[in-house]
Amino acid sequence: MATAVKIASVDVFVLEFPVKAVFVLAGGVAAAPGAKSPRVLVKVVTDDGGAGWGEATPTPRWTYETTETIVTTLRRYLAPAVIGLEAWDLAGLHHAMERAIAPGLTMGSPLAKSAIDVAVHDAVARRQGVPLHELLGRRRRTEFDLTWMVTTVSPRDADRLAREGLDAGYDSFECKVGMHGEAGDLELVTRTREIIGQRTLQVDANRGYRLDAAIRQARCFEELGVTLFEQPLDGLNLSGYRRLVAATATPIGIDETLRSLADLLEYVRHDAIGVAVAKVQRNGGFWYSRQLCEMAQAAGLGLSLSGLTETDLGLAAGLHLAAAFDINPLQLNGPQYIDTTFLRERVWKGGGRVALPAGPGLGVEVDEDYVRAHAVALTLD
Repeated sequence: MATAVKIASVDVFVLEFPVKAVFVLAGGVAAAPGAKSPRVLVKVVTDDGGAGWGEATPTPRWTYETTETIVTTLRRYLAPAVIGLEAWDLAGLHHAMERAIAPGLTMGSPLAKSAIDVAVHDAVARRQGVPLHELLGRRRRTEFDLTWMVTTVSPRDADRLAREGLDAGYDSFECKVGMHGEAGDLELVTRTREIIGQRTLQVDANRGYRLDAAIRQARCFEELGVTLFEQPLDGLNLSGYRRLVAATATPIGIDETLRSLADLLEYVRHDAIGVAVAKVQRNGGFWYSRQLCEMAQAAGLGLSLSGLTETDLGLAAGLHLAAAFDINPLQLNGPQYIDTTFLRERVWKGGGRVALPAGPGLGVEVDEDYVRAHAVALTLD
């Protein structure tokens, strides 16, 4: 039985990173080159002196959690709720967080909860001297392909962006669509396919289509060899996704609206999903991400894994989940858009392939002096 080690403190830090390239979603430009992009880091300390780290990525263009709400939720609600709990009791951890911030239409502040969940998993695995994926039950692969994002305000830029990905050493690509109209989106994907040849090509619409347009696009994507058409429709649209899945051979994935295990169960019951997209932050951390992956595999679905342009800390978290469930390629594109400056050694070494970190916990070492020296103070009115 695990020795009773309790959570003693939760520290919250905000770091800002310059964006390296434009990032466009169906909802608009999410980031522009040179702009500062915040990440919220969490350090959980146990009463035996151990520690673990987690990360939350404020993404208002994608979900409702902002930097200010994440920090406030962590400091005023979640941290007080978990301090004093036994660190190994991961079910109890989430029960306490759900009492503090109750689930509604979503699980309730999943990004903030994820930061604590990942940090506690990291601390528990470090104390046991094992890599984090062992807490998830297994390790089924150690090398992964990352996707290169092709996202732009003009479809004509697809040629340049795809070539940049090839030059950077990537063999898997993902096109962001839903903002150029049907013809423009199809041009973007077609141009990308022409440049990358037979390499893996995925498409993500971020809820940007109505059903009739999604069906037309999916059939076009069949001809282009697209291996995943992610989140074309908005909402828990069971009837729409069922019709879409039935109308095309292109695998249809669900990300943003796969907000709980109950959502996944409903998609499966209605034959309305082909690929379940795992996302550590969207699912509130490893605890529910593991359950989602297990349920998806039991239902015979494909699995994909994406992120929110995390730092290498979040990248490491995604790699451990992918290692446990043999997921590849990975839509973990943080290295394309920001540089991680607070780890003693980066996880991403360049190129489109990355290895599972070795060592206990997440397998990364945070330079806490750097974090404290560069943390941004927020004014919360």
